[in-house]
Amino acid sequence: MTGFVDRSQWETFLDEFSKRNQLRPTRLEIVGGDIGAQEQEAFLPFVGVSVDRKNESGSIEIALGGETATEERQLTHRISNVERIAPLIGITGVEDGLAIEARDGVKTLLSFEALKEIEAHAAGQQ
Repeated sequence: MTGFVDRSQWETFLDEFSKRNQLRPTRLEIVGGDIGAQEQEAFLPFVGVSVDRKNESGSIEIALGGETATEERQLTHRISNVERIAPLIGITGVEDGLAIEARDGVKTLLSFEALKEIEAHAAGQQ
């Protein structure tokens, strides 16, 4: 991971990142440690990511799911002891997601997914 966000800028960066990417479909993966690589979810809408201000150990929360609490598919993923954060930038210069690394070396990768049927329709294909 390169292009790390300075710790003093985490809160501002994550607030702006959340606003820019609201409701984009996601994929959440955990990589490292004893678990290897594990996919946590796919295609839940991105709600937001934030610094847990109550915890001084550098915890981050990622919220995924519907826009309201009544929607069944929701996930809040908490990462404790975060060491560094880096935006994932695609070849077109657009944010493709976020990488978060914990002190124990476990990485959480939040990627934004493309919905192929929407891309094809937008391009005039059926």
